[in-house]
Amino acid sequence: MTVDQNTKISKILKENPQAIEVIANINPNFKKLQNPILRRSLATRVSVKDAARIGKVSINDFLKALKQLGFEVVLADENDHIHEDIKTLPPDFSDKEIVTLDVRPIINEGKDPFGYINKVAKTIQPNQVLLIINDFEPIPLIDYLIGKNFVHWLTQDKDGNYLAYFKLNCQKPGLLQRLFGKKPVPCKYHDIHKTTSKDKGTSENKVAEKNDNQTDDNKAFDDVMQRFKGQIKEIDVRHLEMPMPMQTILEHLETLPKNQALFVHHKRLPQFLIPELNKRGFQYLTKEIEPDYTHLIIYKDEKDY
Repeated sequence: MTVDQNTKISKILKENPQAIEVIANINPNFKKLQNPILRRSLATRVSVKDAARIGKVSINDFLKALKQLGFEVVLADENDHIHEDIKTLPPDFSDKEIVTLDVRPIINEGKDPFGYINKVAKTIQPNQVLLIINDFEPIPLIDYLIGKNFVHWLTQDKDGNYLAYFKLNCQKPGLLQRLFGKKPVPCKYHDIHKTTSKDKGTSENKVAEKNDNQTDDNKAFDDVMQRFKGQIKEIDVRHLEMPMPMQTILEHLETLPKNQALFVHHKRLPQFLIPELNKRGFQYLTKEIEPDYTHLIIYKDEKDY
């Protein structure tokens, strides 16, 4: 197996589980990957480049350690260097309410932190700031919340703990919008989670349009299914508790062979999965079978490899 700076840690561990010992020697925090729950939630989100930054070693030193296990490695650019101390300071949040979540005890107990983070993140309002405390740079947590339209600032306290501050990246009305009484476009997070009485009132007017589009969407779905006929991997995540459906899907995508598609039986389209698919270059289509039962197909076109 060939490994470079963009290879996910989960893929390396699946190829050779002994790599955990090598990775753990780089940074003791990586020993937590021996826990299967954390391995599924963290390793699928962390690349070699991310892990090197967390462990404060160069990417090439990390790759050379893996080479000793028999991996073929592609070294990074010679300009690669050890990550410097965090110097990004948060702005003045004196007018904001700070909502604190310390994930250190959660991770130390071998629990998946993303479920806790997701639960708290859903409650964050524009006048609040989410503070996540961890004992190593929380790169996967930062990426996770950036995908939900948060902006962040990162600093360290005197004990070396990482303090990550997150604020919703909601648009504010501009001058013309204020003059003419127009509302700003909602951020992606609120667009997903907010349902107003106005939305409910206009939803009936959209039924006909939805039905028209549904026919086209189903045809596109069937066309992709036909294109990948005989090259489809199938999984069912309907029985899993959150956030395991998304993690299971991402784990299977890590090892999905080229020119194959992943067919998923799901309860509904998982909105938080979409940013993760976009980052990985995957396309997707859905087909609603009945309420609380949706087919999802995830794939890449030849040009995307």
